[in-house]
Amino acid sequence: MQSNITKDRRDYSKREGDKAEQAFYNLIKSKGVDIRKSSVSDDIEKHIDFYIGDVGIDVKGNRHLECIWLEETNVRGNKGWLRGEAKYIVFDVKELNSFCFFNRQALLNLVSSYTETTTDKNSYFKWYTRSDWGRKDRIMKVRYNDIKHLQVKELNYATN
Repeated sequence: MQSNITKDRRDYSKREGDKAEQAFYNLIKSKGVDIRKSSVSDDIEKHIDFYIGDVGIDVKGNRHLECIWLEETNVRGNKGWLRGEAKYIVFDVKELNSFCFFNRQALLNLVSSYTETTTDKNSYFKWYTRSDWGRKDRIMKVRYNDIKHLQVKELNYATN
């Protein structure tokens, strides 16, 4: 089966994720808050990038108002980050120049009642799958406005 996801696209996504994580770390540090990078195993198995105190945070880079993907199952068929152990998912929403904090469990609760699946990546509130490409992920596309009511904090990083 063909992957249909190029190495360039994977590399781009990794770079964007790394940039968002570093920017988040720097912003939190600049506020005098104690933050530490998680272990590699916590990152992979628990879907936790950072700890602030004992609270796990998972940072998602390069999100947009009209396109935020929520991962229930990852590409290998394992627990996606919605079913991880982070307390908060933090989206870097480009149009807002902000890191937007969401309680992970609240996001999972929101999407849990949806059952319809699709192979159309333009659909909202349907479980998108790429099984035809040999991928085992199950992800759902939402808009920022669809989940805004669940946001618990926003940190703007724009320079004035």
